[in-house]
Amino acid sequence: MSNRERCDAILDSFSDAQLVNVAAMLQAMRQTIDDLEDEAFCQRMIEDYERDPDKGDPMPLEDFAKELGIEL
Repeated sequence: MSNRERCDAILDSFSDAQLVNVAAMLQAMRQTIDDLEDEAFCQRMIEDYERDPDKGDPMPLEDFAKELGIEL
């Protein structure tokens, strides 16, 4: 039995009235998981920036535009 099948079987055991609360709890769990994934992504970006040897080395706007193929 897959995890999805197990979850379906558990959900089938709740009444419609109980499912209102179950759905709210599942939504809260989904939001928490999404928030944690976002936080981990941001943390990795910070760590990558901190390890970047070129951090804080500004590039003139004209050079950046040229690199992007934009004429100012």
